Amino acid sequence: MIQNIVIIGAGPTGVLLAHYLLRRGNYHIDIYERRPDPRLTPSASLRVNVSRNRTFPISLQERGRKAIREIVGLESSIAAQSVFCQGTIIYGKKGKVRQVPRQNPVLTIDRNRLVTILLQQLTETYSPNQVKVHFNCECTAVDGTAKTVTLKPEQGDSFTVHYDLLVGADGARSRIREYLVENAGLVCSQSYVPDAYKSVFLSRLNPSAGVELEPNKIHAWNLNNKIRMLMVPQPGNQLNGVIIFEAQTNPLEGLSTKEDVKAFFQENFPIFGQLMSLEEAEALRKRPVARVLTVRCDRFHEGDSVLLIGDAAHAVSPSIGQGCNSALEDVLILGQLLEQYGDDWGKVLPMFSEQRVPDAHALRELSDYTFPRQKLLVVEFFWRLTVRRLFHQWFPHWVKPFVFDLVLETDLPYSQVLRLNQGWINKVKRSHKRVGLNQI
Repeated sequence: MIQNIVIIGAGPTGVLLAHYLLRRGNYHIDIYERRPDPRLTPSASLRVNVSRNRTFPISLQERGRKAIREIVGLESSIAAQSVFCQGTIIYGKKGKVRQVPRQNPVLTIDRNRLVTILLQQLTETYSPNQVKVHFNCECTAVDGTAKTVTLKPEQGDSFTVHYDLLVGADGARSRIREYLVENAGLVCSQSYVPDAYKSVFLSRLNPSAGVELEPNKIHAWNLNNKIRMLMVPQPGNQLNGVIIFEAQTNPLEGLSTKEDVKAFFQENFPIFGQLMSLEEAEALRKRPVARVLTVRCDRFHEGDSVLLIGDAAHAVSPSIGQGCNSALEDVLILGQLLEQYGDDWGKVLPMFSEQRVPDAHALRELSDYTFPRQKLLVVEFFWRLTVRRLFHQWFPHWVKPFVFDLVLETDLPYSQVLRLNQGWINKVKRSHKRVGLNQI
């Protein structure tokens, strides 16, 4: 018997989940997304559009890549439109301060490009009788008793569809999670990280100024504890990234012209300032400030018919780049449970919550407190990272890598990573509390 699956959200998680379900052969899937189809939006215009690209650039590590690898041909398609980064360069006003190499390269890719690849392979592999993707269509209501969801297209009247399984893959501000909180007793806490950000788009080359940033490194600049930049290489000599600052003190707020914006970057981030065009400076001035909302839930399902996945279930701070990786890993684990329990959703969904909730809660701790803000602890962080790498190389069975490498270089469950590094996490947490960096 064919089951009707309704997925709310056509981001990386929702679309990858459709791939996993359709290959099992007994599902019909409708995906509803409130945003436009990214395949119809020229990528060049995205760089200066004031409302799009408000998310952090994505770096795919082993956790996310392992999930993608399950779908034949998908990883190679994504890799062909990604950049393999071998580490991070950290800058100061005098130039390079420190390099942090990676044992295994990460794939860096723009979110819209990633979604486009996932969608293209999905629609090329399966017929409209198996899967349909509806864009510009927002979920407005859920009726769990009747197993229906109401949707409102950008044009036309609202309509209702029936589901056998409803999947909330609709991000940190999930409408499906909101329904479960209001009607099914889901316990959920939400908070904003102390920082805000604006997206920045640069070329990594400025021949006239003699500036050429390395094409296979992530570029980070810590101006002080309050203002930072992170720029991630993309194909075509582009850098996509963010300027991060305290939510209450936006350093760009008083800049009234594109020349003012460019001058600010030339003074404070000289290398990035030389790579910024006046067109990008004007677009950056107009872009809205974005905030990161984190989410913690006591479970990720309701009965045998509603599932939360990805950011809808466990949105976290992007500080260690695990939002998308953990969301894709959700899909991998769900796929393993479907195989184990023969698509019995009454067993799969409770087991998914049981297995995934502890790791999601651990990931929130790791995302909030792996990186310190206090200068002395920053020095200690890199000392620990270097020493543990050295000793792990000499005594791999006796010395585990430091928390940063365990998260990025392995697929060890987040709860185990936290247990192995609880002392460091507690130390950073205490320092954050002293300087008032708790989430709000």
